[in-house]
Amino acid sequence: MRRFGAILLDGLLALTAAYIALISAGHADLPALQTFYTVAGAGFGISFLNHVLLTRIGGASLGKFAVRTRVIRETDASRPRLPRLFRRWLGGYLFLVVWIIAACFDMEDDPEDFCGVRLVRYKDLRALVPAYGR
Repeated sequence: MRRFGAILLDGLLALTAAYIALISAGHADLPALQTFYTVAGAGFGISFLNHVLLTRIGGASLGKFAVRTRVIRETDASRPRLPRLFRRWLGGYLFLVVWIIAACFDMEDDPEDFCGVRLVRYKDLRALVPAYGR
């Protein structure tokens, strides 16, 4: 349930940024194509900052911070580096499409992470850190 709470909060953040960009573009009387680029840039830009850069710096996106989970590397429980987080961010959009299709056809929709990254509860991570000596 924590995963869905984090997804909801992170999604709302990106949609809010896109909505603000849409309102701003409307007030600036931008052409339709420029409005599209502005809205997409704001939504994807905030999503990128939240899921890639903030996760690299703080170990979690804003939604994950709110539900007290963290993102770790599967192999050694360390913080993932930027290339892995970028692949995970891009793959998340592809997974969302696959998940919707799987839900429509009652197929298996297991959210296993293909980048070697796991989502863990913060309290479990605190218990794990002494075992790895960090």
